[in-house]
Amino acid sequence: MRIYVPSTFWYAGICCLVLCCGCRTAARHQLAAIARVDSGTPEAALVEFDKAAAARGADTEVIAIDRALALLMTGQPTASEASFRQTRKRLDFLRQKDLREQTTSMISDDKAVAWSGREFEQRMVDNLLILSSLLGNQQDAFAYAAQATEQLAADRQELAAAKKQPEVVAVGLSDEDQADTAPSRFSANAFSAYLHAAVRSENPMDADLTQRAIQQVGFWSSSPGDVANKKPPSIINASFGTNSQQGNGVVHVITFAGRITDWLPETAAPTSAALLVADQILSAVGDHTLPPTVAPVKIARPTTRVSTHPLTTVVRTTPDGQTPVRSRVLVDLNQAAWDSYDADRNNQISRAVSRRIIKKGAVYAAKGQMSVAGGSGTDLLLNLGGIAWEALEKPDTRHLQLLPERIEVVQIELPAGDHTLEVSSVANGGESMAPPPGIAWQQVPLRVEDGRNTFVLCFRPQRSLVSTVVSNE
Repeated sequence: MRIYVPSTFWYAGICCLVLCCGCRTAARHQLAAIARVDSGTPEAALVEFDKAAAARGADTEVIAIDRALALLMTGQPTASEASFRQTRKRLDFLRQKDLREQTTSMISDDKAVAWSGREFEQRMVDNLLILSSLLGNQQDAFAYAAQATEQLAADRQELAAAKKQPEVVAVGLSDEDQADTAPSRFSANAFSAYLHAAVRSENPMDADLTQRAIQQVGFWSSSPGDVANKKPPSIINASFGTNSQQGNGVVHVITFAGRITDWLPETAAPTSAALLVADQILSAVGDHTLPPTVAPVKIARPTTRVSTHPLTTVVRTTPDGQTPVRSRVLVDLNQAAWDSYDADRNNQISRAVSRRIIKKGAVYAAKGQMSVAGGSGTDLLLNLGGIAWEALEKPDTRHLQLLPERIEVVQIELPAGDHTLEVSSVANGGESMAPPPGIAWQQVPLRVEDGRNTFVLCFRPQRSLVSTVVSNE
């Protein structure tokens, strides 16, 4: 006996097969690219990212942002800026609610909604756009920084509203609210404020705005300074731009250390047990049985709470004979990811429970329409189908994989002219300023201009002891 299947089903099946194969191929190349970056070869990573993008996986924006970061690592800030700018526009569009996506997610899972990033990831995309411009032609750095500042003000108002405080209108902090600290999930804003302060500091007329931005760094990084005496937070060890001494400029050494934590599925055991009890009770008292909760409810969770990279950056200049200076942590993105998870955990569970209710309700309604008798073969098949339907759910573990686990900064004020900056790594948390055996000083030639900021960006991947250094020299 032959079974004839309508052509529509053939086309649908072929499309699903192509899509699944494409997603797997993209994921494979994406993982290969991450491994190349971890081993300190970002040039090879770009090849893998291009292959991943060509496979047209579901994580198009994730791949694009990670690729833009790899471009920045290879010393191509202009290309990186263009990519970040284009992707940010796309993310702004995807953050809008789409009724069809929301409906589809209720009958499948959260991955049916287009990825637009968690809050701290969105802020980091803004920061990387500013940084790319500062390391390149700097033409649009002021505009990008101004946009980021608007977001800082919006986040301050959101926090004030949550605490039932008056709205914060000014960007700067007052003495009263200086004691407050922002939740860790907003810590990427400290990097935004830092970059904004650097951009503003090159205009002598913006000294007051620069000071306010520096105080914002303290608020978002939970390292408050002394507002009354206009002292910056402890992570700021030199003046910015025109605030430095006459005839001097400032070198900002920014380090991206390690790689941000991955996200994996977490089983919400109490919720799964509660659903099982509920569907058993309803099955006992209702006209039809509900599919039992066999597949556990799963949500996305980061794997690491704190920063784990063992090395930190130390810098010195030659031939000035300057004492080495150790960088300090501005942003801990692992902690930001964990705090983001804590803040959204209940929402994740709520969406998962709502999804299960809808699916169980659909099976129950189908039994009612078909007048299925309890204990019959059809009843069993529908229950098995419902269980399989629920088991297909996957939590949304999509995330930017090339973000660092922490961002470190150090500032050095130097006379205008040519200098050689030496960068190396020392044990994180130790006292020694000497690199451990096997780690040498890397020399970076710099030209410092009077009243200007010079930026040096160091990438220290997960499995590499040597930093990749990029500067705007």
